[in-house]
Amino acid sequence: MELVWRPLTTADIPAVAALYNAAEAADDTGELLSEEDFAQSFGDTDLPGGSLAVLADGRLAAYGLVALRDNPVGTHRVRLDGMVHPEHRRAGIGLQLLPRLAALARDLHVARHPALPLAVCTMVESRSEGHVALVEKLGFRADRHFYELEVALGESLAQVPIPSGYEIVPFSAARDEEVRLVCNAAFAQHWGSVERSPEEWAASFTDSVRFVPESSFLALSKDNAVAGFVLARHYPVVEEMTGVRELWIGDIGTLEEHRGRGVASALLSWTLAQARAKGYHRAGLSVDSANSTRALGVYERAGFEVARTWIDYGRPEEL
Repeated sequence: MELVWRPLTTADIPAVAALYNAAEAADDTGELLSEEDFAQSFGDTDLPGGSLAVLADGRLAAYGLVALRDNPVGTHRVRLDGMVHPEHRRAGIGLQLLPRLAALARDLHVARHPALPLAVCTMVESRSEGHVALVEKLGFRADRHFYELEVALGESLAQVPIPSGYEIVPFSAARDEEVRLVCNAAFAQHWGSVERSPEEWAASFTDSVRFVPESSFLALSKDNAVAGFVLARHYPVVEEMTGVRELWIGDIGTLEEHRGRGVASALLSWTLAQARAKGYHRAGLSVDSANSTRALGVYERAGFEVARTWIDYGRPEEL
């Protein structure tokens, strides 16, 4: 089979979305994305220098995207995202795709952050045996495990009171920059976390079509400052393809000086109750299995259970 390799263009978005969701149907990863979602990720990617389309007989057989960070500290971990269509697996495409994406990542890294060491990484759903075997064959090693958690928004939701001295208010665009700074501070000690620049923050939340400010909430302390936050997203394609309306908790955090007082539990309880009132059927989030702030316990007490495990595989790159 003769393959054609070229950079992706925005004209490929429908084919990429179709391939991605065909793979999800085969792999049961629970991750569904629409053409609109890919349009946003394409907009955040250097397509000429950081993407690949793999064509077989003129049709998309695989694709890949390189995702850099704006403000890496220490090692620059560059994410490689990609997928091979189920009909074209076990033909050696993945064994070519990942190394080619890593080569693109090296070029982009040298151009932007030449003083830092580089590692390329990719996320793998733990039950995808073929994907696990592929990345391990290419020298990637499991660096971290992340639990994908879900809770049904029924009548049995735990009700957690708001701790004395705090109030919960809806997210406000007027506090956007304050929330960005609080989020950066709250995650400063988390593995793999780097400060989000205003541009990255806008792409993830305020300018994202998936951000739902009306289902995102802030905990304010006595001095009217943000002490904690829950920032939520909604992906309509999940409801369209499964019938389940899901609220995705993109980020939840509390400043260190406010931890241990029940702020996060109250914020989460409030968010889930409001989501249920708005007609959501389920809420989901992802957490580092080795999270040092004991966040997993907060989520389990709120009724969340592990639905899947994702593995962050990494590989240092020689420059």
